[in-house]
Parts: sequence; structure tokens; C-alpha cells
Amino acid sequence: MPLTWGRDMSTPSAAALLKHQLRHSWLNARRMVDDLTEDEYFWEPATPCWSVRRCDASIRGWGAGDFVCEDTWPPPPEPLPTTTIAWRVVHLAAWTDIYRGFAFEDTRPDLNDADVPGSASEGLGWLIRAQDGFLRAVDGLGEDAVFDPRPPHWGESVPLAGLITTMMTEHVHHLAEIGALRDGRRGHAVNLPPASVPSPDWWEGQ
Repeated sequence: MPLTWGRDMSTPSAAALLKHQLRHSWLNARRMVDDLTEDEYFWEPATPCWSVRRCDASIRGWGAGDFVCEDTWPPPPEPLPTTTIAWRVVHLAAWTDIYRGFAFEDTRPDLNDADVPGSASEGLGWLIRAQDGFLRAVDGLGEDAVFDPRPPHWGESVPLAGLITTMMTEHVHHLAEIGALRDGRRGHAVNLPPASVPSPDWWEGQ
């Protein structure tokens, strides 16, 4: 059904639309990790498989604590290994903090300085904190600031709206993969109700 704009419904700004899209997509995607168990978190669906592992001289990866997230970049292996839910969770959490640092805080965080958690609860806690921090940073932007040029981690400045959209896509992409991995492990899909995200009238079409 096409959206019918009421007399009192104003057209949202680009900033308002982007902010709500980010919050709506991330909070709905979080359902993919509800009640995640330790077994699911570290399940290896194939061999070889990258994961979060205790530090060892034989394991290549990033992280400054007792655990590392496996990685060999550069160069990447060919073909790329399958990854566990643990890998995807800490990958998302770490890069969300890095994007936020570059775009909003004028800092230059490094993956190798990250303290990689070694459990599902700690990994998910990091992911939620990273998402919440990024959401707060975006919520604090003025109407025109979403088009300001900001430095990403790879170099040249790009419009902030592009960075936010990149992060939105990354989280939906990887959390959907996590949902598919959980379906594969349990042997069936789960019907998840949508998250309760307060929405403005223009989003609901009221």
C-alpha cells in the first residue's frame, strides 16, 4: 500500500530518516543473538574455520589479551575460511568501535590493541556496547552534519552518511549470517517477532 501523507505529517529530514533507519535495522538484527549459548557461539560448521581462540604461537590473529580473533590480513587466504558466530560477533564489535573512533572521536583505534573476550556473554556485551555507542554518536548529529566529510579507517574522507550506511549494512549482513548459522546448528528456523522500536509517525505512515 503506498504511503499517504496526512495534512499534519511533515516530510522527515535526511538526518532523521538515516538515524531511524540505523536504529530500526540494528535493534531488529539484535534478535539474531537472543539466548545465544556458548556451544552455538563457538560452533565450527566447517573445516577450516576461523574463530576466537586462546593465544598461541601457532595462531595468527588480532587482539591484545588472552584471546585472539583469527585473521591473516594481509594477505587473505584463498579461499577464505568459514567463521564461527564468535568470530562474527567480535569482528562487528571491534570494527564498530574503530569506525566510531575515526568518524566521531578523532581517535585512531587499532585492532591489535583490542582485548578480545573469550566467552559468549562477554563478546555479546562488547557488541551491544559498540552498537549503543555508535547509535548515540549518530543520534547527536545535527540536521546537516550527516553529510560532513569524515575520515574512515582506510584513508580519504567520505560523507558521514556513507559511513553510517556502510555500518548499517555490515551489521544486518553479519547478524543475518549469525541467524543462519544458528538455524543450521539447531536444524530449524525460529520465528522471531519484530523488535519494539519507537517510530515516528512518518515511519508508520500514520
